[in-house]
Amino acid sequence: MGNGIKTLAAIAALTMPTAGAGAVELCHVANAGFLIKGKTASVMIDGLMEADQYQGRFALPSDQHLTAMMEKSGDYVNLELVVSTHRHGDHFDPIATIRHLRATTGVTYAYPADAVAALGANGLTSTERSRVISVPDATQTDFTVGDVSVQTFDVDHGPNMPQNVGYRITVDGVSFFHTGDINASREQLESAGLNALPVDVLIMPFWFGHQDPVQMKTIGESWNAKMVIPTHFNPKPAPWMAQFGGLAGVQDSVKKSFDKAEIVTEEGKCIAVE
Repeated sequence: MGNGIKTLAAIAALTMPTAGAGAVELCHVANAGFLIKGKTASVMIDGLMEADQYQGRFALPSDQHLTAMMEKSGDYVNLELVVSTHRHGDHFDPIATIRHLRATTGVTYAYPADAVAALGANGLTSTERSRVISVPDATQTDFTVGDVSVQTFDVDHGPNMPQNVGYRITVDGVSFFHTGDINASREQLESAGLNALPVDVLIMPFWFGHQDPVQMKTIGESWNAKMVIPTHFNPKPAPWMAQFGGLAGVQDSVKKSFDKAEIVTEEGKCIAVE
């Protein structure tokens, strides 16, 4: 399958051109979860969840989408790779992952090492483990699954938080970087190899950089992104949103923070990336 992991030997390997090669779609799944749909292969990031661990604070896939995932039908018919940035329940669900693995064929999974351990604790067998790539902590790696290429980076989630992996995923010549729940300094990202990394689409939680000039500078120095997709919006009203006039005001404020940004929060909504 060609999905063995190797440590990147040089920064040059991280800066391949990102020119688009035809329309690839980025579709929202739930919360910070997205589906990258290429011509013949799709990748799901942080979208395979079914258990609500946060009392409705974060959106989950609908039953319709969850069924399509499990059946590899509809938008998920060409699903080849499922990744999670970290093991928090609004990004990763070990029970749903095992159920999906057992219901499908031809799908590879890539998770942080501590999330893989959680799969084992929930009954993943040694045979099933062969379909799961474990991303080591604080290590740059790269691997391929079919025609999908992946580069992983250590992206700090903050103090006392689990391992968080940033993924640069290239499908049909179009590159996407999902930061997971970033709470990182410029120094940490630089040490992880993120120095104006070229990427077509940067997906990151809305709060990082919002009304924070230091974090905005960190984003600009760490990635060279053509488009930013702010995500992880809380659909439940919260008192802090009032200063912006509600959730729509928050989203409008966040969008204005970037030169080119798209807000994609509706389940199943897709945007084309050339």
